[in-house]
Amino acid sequence: LKEKARDNIAAIRALKQIESENREATEAEKALLARYAGWGALPNIFHPYPPPEWRDLAVEVRNLLTGDEYDSARGSTPNAHFTSPAVVRAMWRALQRLGLPPGAQVLEPSMGAGHFFGLMPEALLPGARRTGVELDSLTARIAKKLYPDATIFAKGFEETALPDNFF
Repeated sequence: LKEKARDNIAAIRALKQIESENREATEAEKALLARYAGWGALPNIFHPYPPPEWRDLAVEVRNLLTGDEYDSARGSTPNAHFTSPAVVRAMWRALQRLGLPPGAQVLEPSMGAGHFFGLMPEALLPGARRTGVELDSLTARIAKKLYPDATIFAKGFEETALPDNFF
């Protein structure tokens, strides 16, 4: 878990550097951003009195995030779930077997950092239109840097206006 926390911190540092320079992420930076796993398994970082073994990481996160980012990240701990690459690949194989064609309109309603987009099979990519929705603004910003060709909404799915019968 501490390795995940350190990866998250490294990804946030990279994101903030990229944003401060108002540019796209390099491939090396995308590799850092892709290791961002969210905060679902890391509630100790946000505890008002973190356990001693989490204290340094908790202070680092508190200093790295703005107040709004911190509140949003802390609020995500009960329901930010990481989906393993094995499960993501299996889902894509199932969609292909069900007939999903290249160029499809794909919706990821709770995308996190976008691992479903990142593991989309090459055969489906030509002409694909990918749309993602992510409640946590920091996570959505990471996804936008990872997938600049996608349309990503930083808001709750229930608040996102999407066209009928599009996906």
